[in-house]
Amino acid sequence: MSMETKALNLMKIVQSRVFKFVLMLLPFIAFATVSAQSTTSNTLATISSVICPIYIAVNTGIFILGLTLMILGGALYAAAHIMPGQSKGSIQGYGMGMIIGGVIGVIIAELAPYILSLLTSTSSATIRGYC
Repeated sequence: MSMETKALNLMKIVQSRVFKFVLMLLPFIAFATVSAQSTTSNTLATISSVICPIYIAVNTGIFILGLTLMILGGALYAAAHIMPGQSKGSIQGYGMGMIIGGVIGVIIAELAPYILSLLTSTSSATIRGYC
């Protein structure tokens, strides 16, 4: 088998739907194994090992991303006012979409403890206070 044939076969595998599906499921499989291992330990160990990294990632990462999207969207929307008429509407649309995406990201980041408390049997105040 030549090197080109091997590369094409590898490329077909990477582009297949099954590979993409398995790749998307990897974080959930890792989360399931960590939560299955920690079911025998106490509640505080479960919160610290499973929920806290998720809460911190969502609360910091998505919150910062949402704020950045809102700022960049506002700048793009404002810059669209000096553009020519042909591209003005589409650039304003992109800016407004970025602003709305940023607002939704900030809302998700603020609702993270409540969403995690629905998924687990831990109260949102415990999640917010412990992490």
